[in-house]
Amino acid sequence: MRVVKKILLLTIVLLLIMMGFIAFHMQSNSVVTIDEVIPDNEPQQIRRATGNFVNIIQDTKTTYAARGAHAKGHACVKAYFEVNENIAPQLQYGVFKKPGHQYQSWIRFSNGSSNMAKSDDDRKDSRGMAIKLFNLHDKLIQGENGPKTQEFLAHNSPAFFSVSLEDYNQLVENDDKIQYFLSGYNPFKWRLRELSHVMDTLAPPPISPIWDEYFSNTAYKLGPHNIKFMMKSCSTLDSRETVYASDVDFLKNTLVKELGANAACMEFFVQLQDASKLMPIEDPSILWKESDSPFIPVAKITIPRQAFDSVEQRHFCENLSFSPWNTLEEHRPIGALNRVRKMVYQASSDFRHKTNKTVVPNSLQW
Repeated sequence: MRVVKKILLLTIVLLLIMMGFIAFHMQSNSVVTIDEVIPDNEPQQIRRATGNFVNIIQDTKTTYAARGAHAKGHACVKAYFEVNENIAPQLQYGVFKKPGHQYQSWIRFSNGSSNMAKSDDDRKDSRGMAIKLFNLHDKLIQGENGPKTQEFLAHNSPAFFSVSLEDYNQLVENDDKIQYFLSGYNPFKWRLRELSHVMDTLAPPPISPIWDEYFSNTAYKLGPHNIKFMMKSCSTLDSRETVYASDVDFLKNTLVKELGANAACMEFFVQLQDASKLMPIEDPSILWKESDSPFIPVAKITIPRQAFDSVEQRHFCENLSFSPWNTLEEHRPIGALNRVRKMVYQASSDFRHKTNKTVVPNSLQW
């Protein structure tokens, strides 16, 4: 009996140590502010990240240069983005300032990998959704080399896997990713929280692109507010097999069947920052808890029935460029990860269009 008690006691002690160890890594010392805090070395880190991103495109290109991230697109589909009639007055800024207003848009669904050779749909990967609203009449911060648009970029994990821009650069430059997260013999210096976000991001594939949930990860302005956003389906899910293991393009092919038969519905939500909670804007590895600030529905996205898998439309989709900095001032991106994306995404677009001898489409009309 004494031996059993000792074993139980030792087990409890080990569990407590493990729980404390995990709690240590899950905590954060991030400072919560409502304004951006820009480190002195950020310009150098941005140049470093831009070079790394272009190097990724160079290293993975064949006769064709794909995007440095989310290289494999499943589709570009036509969609209507309609502001909710009952949107709260405090949220009526930018594209949301007119309740009931409807925008035409393009949506690109994608896998997250930068390597087309490793982008089969049955692999664990991040999944992306980028929506481009056009026919805007307000002043934008930055327009691409083509029509002026408002764009919202999101992927399938609510938190990012790097604390800072410097950490992100170190991760990209490190050939041994596991060693980066679990470096050294001191476990208290490991990056367990960031590793857990990587594991969440590299998820099995959804049934189809419209049945995933997509999050901004990073913070944005909504008029005077700081927000994050998300998009998810509001359609009724049919029962069906979830994976077509023999089809490396099953996400596209499933979407072809879905939109050939019925329209799809998605909702757009915003989450307001509460500066009294752990909701930092400079550390995207910290999840903004819904218990601290719930997501609020502000718009409905309708993807009508359509045939989208033509050669012409695939080429059109590949030549589009997306950036969170194609935006109205009221939706300005904030935080370090967003600030670097301004340079990185432009450099990526310039490099691949120059390499492929293509241009960004001048017209987005359906």
